[in-house]
Amino acid sequence: MSTLLIVDRDDSLRSEVARFLSSLGHSVSQAQDYPSARQLAGERAFDLVISQVPPAGGTIQELMRAARQKNPDAALVVQAEPEAAEAGVQALREGAVGLLAKPYSLPELNFQVKRAMEGGAHRRASPGLVERYQNVYRPYSFIGESPGIKKVFEMVERVARTDSSVIITGETGTGKELVAGAIHYNSPRADGPFVRVNCAALPEQLLESELFGHEKGAFTGADRLRLGRFEHSDGGTLFLDEVADMSLFTQAKVLRVLQEKEFERLGSNEPVRTDVRILSATNKDLAERMRRGEFREDLYYRLNVVTIRLPPLRERGGDIGLLSQFFLKKFSGQMGKRIRGLAPEALELLARYHWPGNIRELENTLERAVLMADGELVTAEDLALFSQADGVKAGEASADRLSPAAGPTPEPTVSEAPPAEGGLRLQDSERRLVLEALQAGGWVQKEAARRLGLSSRALNYRIRKLGITHPGWRQNKG
Repeated sequence: MSTLLIVDRDDSLRSEVARFLSSLGHSVSQAQDYPSARQLAGERAFDLVISQVPPAGGTIQELMRAARQKNPDAALVVQAEPEAAEAGVQALREGAVGLLAKPYSLPELNFQVKRAMEGGAHRRASPGLVERYQNVYRPYSFIGESPGIKKVFEMVERVARTDSSVIITGETGTGKELVAGAIHYNSPRADGPFVRVNCAALPEQLLESELFGHEKGAFTGADRLRLGRFEHSDGGTLFLDEVADMSLFTQAKVLRVLQEKEFERLGSNEPVRTDVRILSATNKDLAERMRRGEFREDLYYRLNVVTIRLPPLRERGGDIGLLSQFFLKKFSGQMGKRIRGLAPEALELLARYHWPGNIRELENTLERAVLMADGELVTAEDLALFSQADGVKAGEASADRLSPAAGPTPEPTVSEAPPAEGGLRLQDSERRLVLEALQAGGWVQKEAARRLGLSSRALNYRIRKLGITHPGWRQNKG
C-alpha cells in the first residue's frame, strides 16, 4: 500500500481524488495548502505528493523539501489549471514525475499515479518494490520448458542488458507485453517508467496526440496542454504494441524521435528532448507490409535491431500442462476452491486443442473451468472446449436418452466430419475419448459417463453431436 498526500485548495476536487485513490487501496491524506501539507509531511512519510501548482501559501520547491524530510525519495505529480500550464511544465523540469492538466479524468489520474509508483524515485524509497517487479518479469521465472520458449528466455536475458530496439512478434495472446516488461525491468532502465501504447486502439490523430502530446488549441477539443507518452517515458521504455497499425505519417514522427531524440507536441514548434528505449510488438508481417509500401523501410530497420518471436501455444508441447497447473492454482485460490488438478481426459483435451487465442485463451478457459468445477479435479465438461470449437454449450440441447440392449457388441458407426484447417480438429479428440470410454464401459452410457467425469445428460449430448451410433442401442423419447 502506498501513502499519498493530496494538496489542493478545491475541497470538492480534493475529496473526489482522495476517495478514488483510497478505493484503489492507497492510504491518502489531504491538505488545503502548503502550511497544512508541511505539518502532515512532518508527521509521516509519503511515497507520492499530488499538488496543485503552486500550492496555496507556498511553492512546489518548499512542498517537496517538506515531503522529503521523512522520505528523501518522495515523488511529486503536479496538477495545473490552464493558466498555470507553464508552471506545471517548469515543475517537471525541477523534478516532478507527472503533470495533470485540469480538468482531468480519473483514468488519467490513475495512469499518473501508477507511473509515479513504477518510477525510479519511489522504487528507490521502497527497495522491495523494484525486487517485486524484477521477480514478476524475470525471464526464467516464466512458465515453460519447451525449446521454443527457452530460446525466448535466453534472448530476453541477452537484449535486456543493452539499449537496442526490439521487435517482439507472435500471434495474439502469446505474451508479447509480458516479454516487453521482462526486457525493461531487467535492464539498466528498470528505475525508469515502462509506458505502453496500443497503436491499433486509437485513430491516427488521437494516436499522434497520445504519443507526442499537444498544446492547448492544437485541434478541436484540445482545451488544455497534454503531455504525450514519449515525455512520460523519458528515461525509461516505451512499448508500442501493434506497431504495424501506425500510419505512415505517424511512423515518420516516431522515426525522428529515434534518430534525433526529440519531437514537437501537436500545435507547437518547440522541440522536446527525450531519452527513450523503444520496444515494439506485432502479430503481422512487417517485412511484407514494408514491401507493399505500408511500413517505412527506414523505421523498420531502426525498430528491428533484434527480433524475438514468441511461439504459439500449440508449438510448446508440455508447457500446456505447466501453464494449466499455474492457472488452476491462481484461480482456485482467488475463488476459495480446493482444485487439485486436471482429470486425465481434461488434460488430453487441453493438449490436443489448437489454441487460436494462445495463453490468453488458456487462462480464460481455466478461469471458467475452476468456476464451474464441483469436485477437486477439473473435468472435460468443466473446460467447455467443445462449446468453444462448435459454438454450442455442452448439455444445453435436449438429448434423447440412449439405453443399451442385450446382444452382441458390434462396431459403432461414426459420422465423418471434415478436418479443421490448420491442425487437429477438437471434435476428433472428443470423439476418440468418448468411444474409448464407451468401449471400456461395455457401451453402457452411465459407466462411460463415470469414466469421463461427465453427467449422463452431457454424455448423451456429446454422443448425438458426434454422430456416434450403435446397433444395440434403441432410442427412447424422454
